[in-house]
Amino acid sequence: MIGIIGAMEAEVELLRTNLQGTQEHRIGAFTYYTGTLANKDTVILQCGIGKVQAAVGCALMLQTFTPCRLINTGSAGGIAADLHFGDVVISEGLIYHDVDVRAFGYLPGQIPGQPQVFTTDKTLQAKAETAIQHLKEQGKLPPNLHYQKGIIGSGDIFMHEPEKIAALKTNFPMIRAVEMEGAAIAHCCTLFKVPFLVIRALSDIAGQESPMKFDEFLPIASRHSSEIVMELIRNLET
Repeated sequence: MIGIIGAMEAEVELLRTNLQGTQEHRIGAFTYYTGTLANKDTVILQCGIGKVQAAVGCALMLQTFTPCRLINTGSAGGIAADLHFGDVVISEGLIYHDVDVRAFGYLPGQIPGQPQVFTTDKTLQAKAETAIQHLKEQGKLPPNLHYQKGIIGSGDIFMHEPEKIAALKTNFPMIRAVEMEGAAIAHCCTLFKVPFLVIRALSDIAGQESPMKFDEFLPIASRHSSEIVMELIRNLET
């Protein structure tokens, strides 16, 4: 079984619509949908926004449905200077950008007892790259859509204030994009020893657009990310 998590309705709507033989499972505050997606057994969760929502929803999914792989899909804000609206970031790793215990000798973003960066599965990375190429050839993604591989940062902050963005770039120069759930999901999957990947399409460029633009561009970014996830799953071995 493959697990898929998105924070918002727009980020999972297309995936859930394509789920066949859907069954609904209510656990606490979370609703999980199981069925088949691209002929693969799949469980889908809209976890809600933020790290705690993501971690609790992910842990319950891993414990209850035992997926062998997990993909976090959705939107993000671009941080790197060479990223633009609509670009896709395939995660090589996830880091908390709002964690700081350097006073005790830890690295920026590192929680004691955990790595600074939670590394994603290389096979899933490669499958995501192949999926993007296939979707461009099929006309399901814009031919000029660009993607990058790199580190994604997570924190319970919508990054739009110039001072906070400048501080993030100083403390975490490796971060390509930011969002609010991926590192928590990566942390959880690492604890459960489940291979994972985070795929994010850019709905905004941090510091360049107003929060209102985010709402305007979110559906486009969500569709791009969801199409990549479905194509990736279609080409996974069972």
